[in-house]
Amino acid sequence: MLVRVGGVPEHFNLPWLLAIEDGLFSHIGINVEWVDFPGGTGAIMRALEAGEIDMATPLTEGAVTAIANGNPSQLLQTWVDSPLLWGVFVASGSQIRAIAELAHKGSSPRRFAISRFGSGSELMSRVLAQDLGWHLTDENWVVVGGLDGALEALPAGDADVFLWSKTMTQPHVDDGTFERIDVVSTPWPSFSVVATEAFLADNSGVAETLTEIASVRAGALVIDDSAAAMVAERYKLKVDDALEWLEQVRFTRSGAPLDPEMVSGVQDRMRSAGRIG
Repeated sequence: MLVRVGGVPEHFNLPWLLAIEDGLFSHIGINVEWVDFPGGTGAIMRALEAGEIDMATPLTEGAVTAIANGNPSQLLQTWVDSPLLWGVFVASGSQIRAIAELAHKGSSPRRFAISRFGSGSELMSRVLAQDLGWHLTDENWVVVGGLDGALEALPAGDADVFLWSKTMTQPHVDDGTFERIDVVSTPWPSFSVVATEAFLADNSGVAETLTEIASVRAGALVIDDSAAAMVAERYKLKVDDALEWLEQVRFTRSGAPLDPEMVSGVQDRMRSAGRIG
């Protein structure tokens, strides 16, 4: 049996890759094909809707928003319980030195680089703006396709600010492309497990089993003394940055039920931000 699982090519999904490499899925007769989505959660949810993948690990806010807006998928459980730490980035040498300075650029609003609409980079920009009482319009958004696009857009002056994973973007702070002016945290678990309704119609038990295997592998990863070096090598990070992430991340324990109050809270926040009708 082939099951296509998608997610961002980041360390949060390393347990899935290790489970595939270790043969933990094939051992029970399931061929799991991992599909990377460097464009982020917006691209993941579109792929689920199109039936291009069966399961995924998108950002929680993106999954909840897409499903509330009609995406034919279901939230199964959280994947990473700890919040995502979003770096707030500007181009190196930018005159912007603090979040408060993002409100206006002369008489024009600041431009947020986002991977695409529906991705975390857009949704968390809305959360940030809402927290600070800013009103966003169409002029505030510059769609860049993902981190690679932002690495071009900010230095070129095509956008002013970009939100992305603090850890995964650290190398671009170190090399002088970006400056991080602040860090904001999601007020909910960062990643969730989602599957299409079509897949779940006949394979709900399979989805549960695969998630359990990946969760157990995640638990083994965080207590592995060699994990920091492995994460650093695979994701081009410094060992100290990988170790800091391992100390902060909390993967969902195997079989943990989905918290409906958490989902309702995300829905309420996305609704007030204008992303759920």
